[in-house]
Amino acid sequence: MGVEVAVGMAIIAIALVIVLGSLASLILTGYKIETTGQNIYIPPEIKISGALLESNNQTLLVNITNIGASDIYDIKDFDVIVNYNSTSGSQVVELFTYNSTWFPIKIYVNSYSAQYISPSGILPGETLEIEINLPSPANRSYPIVIVVSPLKGEQAIYTY
Repeated sequence: MGVEVAVGMAIIAIALVIVLGSLASLILTGYKIETTGQNIYIPPEIKISGALLESNNQTLLVNITNIGASDIYDIKDFDVIVNYNSTSGSQVVELFTYNSTWFPIKIYVNSYSAQYISPSGILPGETLEIEINLPSPANRSYPIVIVVSPLKGEQAIYTY
């Protein structure tokens, strides 16, 4: 009789650990989930995976990767900020505007690339290449700091 009680208690203990572990996991990741009515909204997660300043020192190409679990369709609402030193010696901090001073160019999926077609989004794992037209030439001797922030989500910062 004592063995059966011990086995029963062990099964209950294991079930309790599993339930509490699942609950703790939900609580720890729950801060990223926002509920809107009956829908669950998961904010976008991006990273800047690379940048290149072209030889004219005024065209900056930036690769933005969707590292989250949801599609990102509000590309036009991204805030793009660049902080750099110009060749004239002044520090420039500029907020760039979609389709005016920055443009989406290509979308990359693994080793494949295609022209970006608006209003297609960035699926999880895809990388969007954007072109930023700097107002004055950048001095390559100093770092260029790029900040991209989705409308709802955490910003990505990259130093080139």
